[in-house]
Amino acid sequence: MKYMKYTLTLICILQLSGCRETVTPDKLNNDIDSIALSWIPVPEEGVSTFSLEPASGNNYILKGETNNQKAKNAIVEYLNISGISFIDSLLILPDPAIVTSPWGLVTLSVCNMRSKPSHDAELVTQAIMGTPVKILDKEDGWLLVQTPDSYVGWSDDAAISEFSDNDLNEWKKSDRIICNTNYGIISDEDGNVVSDLVYGSVLRTTEEKDGYYNIVLPDGRKGRIAKIIAKDFSVWADCGSPQPDDMISFARTLVGTPYLWGGTSTKGVDCSGFVKTIYFTQGVILTRDASSQYMYGTEVPIENSWELLEPGDLLFFGRMRDGRKRITHTGMYIGNTEVIHSSGLVRINSLNPERENYSEYLAKNLLGAKRFIGAPAGLGNMPVAKHNWYF
Repeated sequence: MKYMKYTLTLICILQLSGCRETVTPDKLNNDIDSIALSWIPVPEEGVSTFSLEPASGNNYILKGETNNQKAKNAIVEYLNISGISFIDSLLILPDPAIVTSPWGLVTLSVCNMRSKPSHDAELVTQAIMGTPVKILDKEDGWLLVQTPDSYVGWSDDAAISEFSDNDLNEWKKSDRIICNTNYGIISDEDGNVVSDLVYGSVLRTTEEKDGYYNIVLPDGRKGRIAKIIAKDFSVWADCGSPQPDDMISFARTLVGTPYLWGGTSTKGVDCSGFVKTIYFTQGVILTRDASSQYMYGTEVPIENSWELLEPGDLLFFGRMRDGRKRITHTGMYIGNTEVIHSSGLVRINSLNPERENYSEYLAKNLLGAKRFIGAPAGLGNMPVAKHNWYF
C-alpha cells in the first residue's frame, strides 16, 4: 500500500508518454510531492524539499534537498520515465563539504530543537544528554539534526558535540550509564556543579569509586554522579518487555509537571512527549507526535466499552474531519477508567462520568487506542537495544 500511489503515478506517466501528450510542470511537481510523501509521510521526520523549475529551452532543473536517498531515486526514476529533459541538482544531506562530522551527541541535560535556526523559532522537540543525533546541515552556529525517533530540528551548536563515524563507534563500545531519576547533578570532586541531569541522560563512565561513577561528557567535561541515581546502560536497555506497573509509577512522579509544547523531558512535556518519555524509561523509543504514534502499535477496539484496555495502552483523542480521524492529543491508560496525560500540566482524569476526576472533553473526543506492549518492534516502536545509533 505504501507505494501504490507512486506505482499508479508511474503507470499514468507511461500512458501519457506513449500517447505523446504533454505533461505540465504543475502536474510533474504535484506528482513529485506525492512520491516524496510516500517516502517521508511525516514532514517532521525528514528533509523533503523538491521542485522542478524551467531552464533554457525545454529543459528543467530538479532542485531541493533531502536526507532520504530512496526518495530522490524514486523521483529521478519518475522524471526519466516522463520523458522530459532535466538536470539533477537535488542535494542529498548531509553535504560532506559542509558537514565533516556526520554525528553528534547531546552534551546538555536538555537540548531544545527548533523549527528554524533561531532562538525565537518554534520549539518542536527536545533531546536528552547523551542522545546520538545525525547532523544534516549547518547554518550560522546552528545544526540541523535528526534524533533516533527520526525527528528533525535545529539546535544551537553549543548543545551538541560533533562526532565522526569512528568517534560514535567508540562511544557505542564504551562503558555507559543512564540516569534513572527525574533530576540529578554532575559535580566535580570539590562538589562544584558541572551540569544538571534529567531522566534518560546517557553518560560515558571511566570508573566506579566511593559510591560514584566518574564520567566524561560528550564535550570533554568531567565529573561524577552518585551510583544510586544511575544504572548500567546496556543492562537497562536489555530490560525486556515494558512493565506497566513501572511505567505507571514513573508517570505518577511527573504529576503536576508543567505542559511544554515540544517538551520531552522531566523538566516539561507536551502530551506525546510525555508518553514518549514514559516508554523511554522502559527502553523503547516511540515516534514523536501523537498523530504519528497512532500509526503504530496494535489497535485495541474500544467502540463498545473500555474493558479491553490494559494499563500501558495509549489513548488518542481528537475529532473527525472529512471522515478521517484527526489526532490532537494522547495519554496513557493506567487502569480503573483513568488516563494520565499532559494538558496544562500532567494530570490524571477518568473517562467515567461518575468519577470526581471525570473529563467530559476526553470522553467525548476519544478516537482510538493502541497497544505497544507486545506489539512488533520496529519503526515507531523501537527498542533502544536494537537501535544501531546506540549499539
